[in-house]
Amino acid sequence: MRGQVAQPAANNRAVAIPPSVRIMPPDGSAFLVGQRFDIRAEAPPNSGGPLRISLDGRDISEWNNRSHLTGQPINHPPSPALSGAPAFLSRDWSFPRAGRHTLRATIEGAAPREVSFEIIAWQGSGTKVRNVILLIGDGLGVAQRTAARIVSRGLTEGRYRNGMLEMDQMQATGLVTTSSFSAMVTDSSPGASCYATGNKGANNEEGVFPDNTDNDALKRTDPESERFFDNPSVENISEYLRRTRGMNLGLVTTADVTDATPAAFAVHTSNRNASTRIADDYFDRRDQTGLAVLMGGGRQWFEPKAANGRQGGRRGTPTNEKVDPARDLVKAFRGAGFTFIDSAESLRAARASHPPRLLGLFAPSVMPVALDKLGHGAERVTNVPMLDDMARAAINSLSSSSPRGFFLMIEGASIDKQAHFEDADRAIWETIEFDRAVGVAKRFAEQTNSDADPNNDTLVIVTADHETGGFSLIGARNPDPRIPRGSRDAARAYRGFPDYRDADSDGYPDEVDPPSKLIVGFGAGTDHYEDWISNKRPLPPTIIKNGRALANPRRDGPEDAEPASRNGTLITGQVENGESAAIAADLDIDPMVSAVHTATDIPLTATGPGALQFVGVQDNTSVFFKMMRAYGGSFPRVYYDGPRN
Repeated sequence: MRGQVAQPAANNRAVAIPPSVRIMPPDGSAFLVGQRFDIRAEAPPNSGGPLRISLDGRDISEWNNRSHLTGQPINHPPSPALSGAPAFLSRDWSFPRAGRHTLRATIEGAAPREVSFEIIAWQGSGTKVRNVILLIGDGLGVAQRTAARIVSRGLTEGRYRNGMLEMDQMQATGLVTTSSFSAMVTDSSPGASCYATGNKGANNEEGVFPDNTDNDALKRTDPESERFFDNPSVENISEYLRRTRGMNLGLVTTADVTDATPAAFAVHTSNRNASTRIADDYFDRRDQTGLAVLMGGGRQWFEPKAANGRQGGRRGTPTNEKVDPARDLVKAFRGAGFTFIDSAESLRAARASHPPRLLGLFAPSVMPVALDKLGHGAERVTNVPMLDDMARAAINSLSSSSPRGFFLMIEGASIDKQAHFEDADRAIWETIEFDRAVGVAKRFAEQTNSDADPNNDTLVIVTADHETGGFSLIGARNPDPRIPRGSRDAARAYRGFPDYRDADSDGYPDEVDPPSKLIVGFGAGTDHYEDWISNKRPLPPTIIKNGRALANPRRDGPEDAEPASRNGTLITGQVENGESAAIAADLDIDPMVSAVHTATDIPLTATGPGALQFVGVQDNTSVFFKMMRAYGGSFPRVYYDGPRN
């Protein structure tokens, strides 16, 4: 406007807003009546004056570094605060009644902070389940489920020749949102931890809230540090059920048993890769969690370091004294009454004898995948059990020795790992194997839910922690031999069907590469070569060269060991590849060498008492509360959208 006089510059300066105190649990959190959790507050560095904490208007600052349960100093003191940064930590809070509560933190020199959380009732007078079996297909999205159905059930004239998958044939279907506390796209740690605790967690962390420890720096100096195990924590489902009902816990996976998903149901850590300490916690805290069955890979974390040369243990050698590299955890579990098994043969024997406690470690690290176990890879894998056989053994053991009930988590881990590798065939075969384990759980539930005993019912839930790879079903491969194997023209859209067959009726297709096979793309993938023919040997899709992520020329590219596979199409990716100069200066960004997780909603299906709670779209934390309502007999008979998110 003409004639307006400019104001002095000093009057236009923005008023500096002091940084805020951080409080854990975060705003909007929810807990069960009686569920224990810790309270943490952190002021910015160089804040002045004392840090004061109030709960519902009552000052609780005197509880710093003490347990609210015992009144004693806490067993795990908080990490050293940032220089000049006041902090508060009090453990073991719980509330006997449902309701809403408010925490407020104030300190001179920082903006006050206020958060609210809710206490949720879960006990009722309705039908209670004794057992919950939660099956997690790691990375399992809608497309992976559809692909497994097409490949294993057959598709002719638009109809599935042999019906639907086991996971399709359940009473309720819903969708689950997957974001973590720290990012839109979760990793498996908080993805599973939300089911175990009912609360959001940060990526790479499970069963805890974040604190001001510099985790990235600490991982480089001491990846098994005690400081990864001192975060404010939340009581998980296994601890809560063991403490209040004396229930048992079973964890079954095709990954290392110390991997993120199984560990989230028994361990509290801010470093999912602290495998030695996680293995130790399984044994040392078995009375608190009720751990009775533990099966999967990861034998290397249970054996003394270098016990068997190159095949021996990989237990860590950190600077802290909490980890013993020479500890023999297999021996310790045996001494505590666990039956130890390490092969398909010994698993069959265990199924027959129903041991009350079972430790199965079938590989040094991740177990071989189904496609290779079935002989479609370069080398046939022998004497390694399938996931459905592991599920039978776990259910047999738990059902015969858990009169008060059990919680069993079964994970198909390598659906995710093979999708990361952009190996569609192996990911699909893993999904088929996982679905067979779903069938085992359903048969058990059908038996308990239809017998004369009204107090032994079972709820079965099938879901994922996130989707991996942006898996997309493009079409059926053109069988015309004139079309080059690695040409994009081989990916035929809008015409025809794949022609998989299962002549021996074992549930798996007889061929991985029929003339017209399913063509899969990866919407969250890396640069890679693709010829849409199965890889006899698993190879990474992408390599790092001079700081950049490049398509691996040895997989379907010009340097492939098989001449017929050297003409694959170069598929360009969508994730960080290191081509920008700024990447080198940003330590939080690394060039990706595999496909990544996505924020896509994931499917959930359920059957048994309480299943109808899961109809509709729900936050991932709601799954925990709905499982507990099934245990408590307080679930509604119609659709319920869960506690406040």
